Amino acid sequence: MAELPRWIKIFLVALVGLSLIFLYLWQGWRVIYLQQRISKLDEKLTPLRERKKQLLLDKARYFRYERIERIAKERLGMVEPEIKKKTEKKEQASKVWSTKTGSGSLPCCS
Repeated sequence: MAELPRWIKIFLVALVGLSLIFLYLWQGWRVIYLQQRISKLDEKLTPLRERKKQLLLDKARYFRYERIERIAKERLGMVEPEIKKKTEKKEQASKVWSTKTGSGSLPCCS
Protein backbone atom coordinates (compact mmCIF):
# COMPACT_ATOMS: atom_id res chain seq x y z
CA MET A 1 0.00 0.00 0.00
CA ALA A 2 1.34 3.37 -0.96
CA GLU A 3 2.01 5.99 1.66
CA LEU A 4 -0.35 8.99 1.73
CA PRO A 5 1.03 12.32 0.60
CA ARG A 6 2.16 14.67 3.32
CA TRP A 7 -0.50 17.33 2.60
CA ILE A 8 -3.30 14.75 3.10
CA LYS A 9 -1.85 13.77 6.47
CA ILE A 10 -1.69 17.44 7.50
CA PHE A 11 -5.22 18.00 6.24
CA LEU A 12 -6.55 15.01 8.23
CA VAL A 13 -4.77 16.11 11.42
CA ALA A 14 -6.12 19.65 10.96
CA LEU A 15 -9.62 18.30 10.33
CA VAL A 16 -9.52 16.19 13.49
CA GLY A 17 -8.15 19.16 15.49
CA LEU A 18 -10.82 21.53 14.18
CA SER A 19 -13.51 18.95 14.89
CA LEU A 20 -12.34 18.64 18.50
CA ILE A 21 -12.27 22.44 18.90
CA PHE A 22 -15.78 22.72 17.42
CA LEU A 23 -17.04 19.96 19.73
CA TYR A 24 -15.53 21.71 22.76
CA LEU A 25 -17.10 25.07 21.80
CA TRP A 26 -20.47 23.49 21.01
CA GLN A 27 -20.47 21.76 24.40
CA GLY A 28 -19.78 25.09 26.14
CA TRP A 29 -22.59 26.81 24.24
CA ARG A 30 -24.94 23.99 25.13
CA VAL A 31 -24.08 24.29 28.84
CA ILE A 32 -24.74 28.04 28.75
CA TYR A 33 -28.07 27.48 26.98
CA LEU A 34 -29.16 24.86 29.50
CA GLN A 35 -28.18 27.07 32.46
CA GLN A 36 -30.30 29.91 31.04
CA ARG A 37 -33.22 27.55 30.54
CA ILE A 38 -32.90 26.25 34.11
CA SER A 39 -32.93 29.80 35.49
CA LYS A 40 -36.05 30.68 33.46
CA LEU A 41 -37.84 27.55 34.64
CA ASP A 42 -36.77 28.26 38.21
CA GLU A 43 -38.31 31.74 37.92
CA LYS A 44 -41.59 30.12 36.84
CA LEU A 45 -41.36 27.57 39.63
CA THR A 46 -41.01 30.06 42.49
CA PRO A 47 -44.60 31.44 42.26
CA LEU A 48 -45.93 27.92 41.87
CA ARG A 49 -44.22 26.85 45.09
CA GLU A 50 -45.70 29.86 46.90
CA ARG A 51 -49.15 29.02 45.52
CA LYS A 52 -48.75 25.43 46.72
CA LYS A 53 -47.92 26.64 50.24
CA GLN A 54 -50.98 28.90 50.21
CA LEU A 55 -53.23 26.05 49.03
CA LEU A 56 -51.91 23.77 51.77
CA LEU A 57 -52.69 26.46 54.35
CA ASP A 58 -56.19 26.89 52.90
CA LYS A 59 -56.73 23.13 52.98
CA ALA A 60 -55.66 22.96 56.62
CA ARG A 61 -58.01 25.84 57.48
CA TYR A 62 -60.99 24.33 55.63
CA PHE A 63 -60.60 20.89 57.16
CA ARG A 64 -60.22 22.07 60.75
CA TYR A 65 -62.46 20.12 63.10
CA GLU A 66 -63.96 23.27 64.62
CA ARG A 67 -65.00 24.62 61.21
CA ILE A 68 -66.57 21.35 60.10
CA GLU A 69 -68.42 21.08 63.42
CA ARG A 70 -69.73 24.65 63.13
CA ILE A 71 -70.96 24.09 59.56
CA ALA A 72 -72.60 20.81 60.55
CA LYS A 73 -74.47 22.49 63.38
CA GLU A 74 -75.40 25.74 61.61
CA ARG A 75 -76.16 24.63 58.07
CA LEU A 76 -77.15 21.01 58.52
CA GLY A 77 -78.87 21.32 61.91
CA MET A 78 -76.86 18.53 63.50
CA VAL A 79 -76.74 18.23 67.28
CA GLU A 80 -74.33 16.55 69.65
CA PRO A 81 -75.52 13.12 70.82
CA GLU A 82 -76.47 12.73 74.45
CA ILE A 83 -74.12 10.57 76.44
CA LYS A 84 -76.05 8.07 78.55
CA LYS A 85 -74.77 5.72 81.17
CA LYS A 86 -74.94 1.97 80.66
CA THR A 87 -77.62 1.57 83.32
CA GLU A 88 -79.86 4.13 81.62
CA LYS A 89 -79.50 2.29 78.31
CA LYS A 90 -80.29 -1.04 79.99
CA GLU A 91 -83.39 0.40 81.69
CA GLN A 92 -84.57 1.96 78.46
CA ALA A 93 -84.05 -1.31 76.57
CA SER A 94 -85.96 -3.27 79.22
CA LYS A 95 -88.87 -0.80 79.00
CA VAL A 96 -89.00 -1.26 75.24
CA TRP A 97 -88.78 -5.05 75.65
CA SER A 98 -91.50 -5.16 78.29
CA THR A 99 -93.89 -3.18 76.11
CA LYS A 100 -93.30 -5.56 73.20
CA THR A 101 -93.28 -8.89 75.04
CA GLY A 102 -95.09 -8.22 78.27
CA SER A 103 -92.19 -9.42 80.49
CA GLY A 104 -89.97 -7.05 82.40
CA SER A 105 -86.57 -8.62 81.82
CA LEU A 106 -84.42 -8.94 78.76
CA PRO A 107 -83.69 -12.51 77.62
CA CYS A 108 -79.95 -11.90 77.57
CA CYS A 109 -79.81 -10.28 81.01
CA SER A 110 -82.14 -12.38 83.18
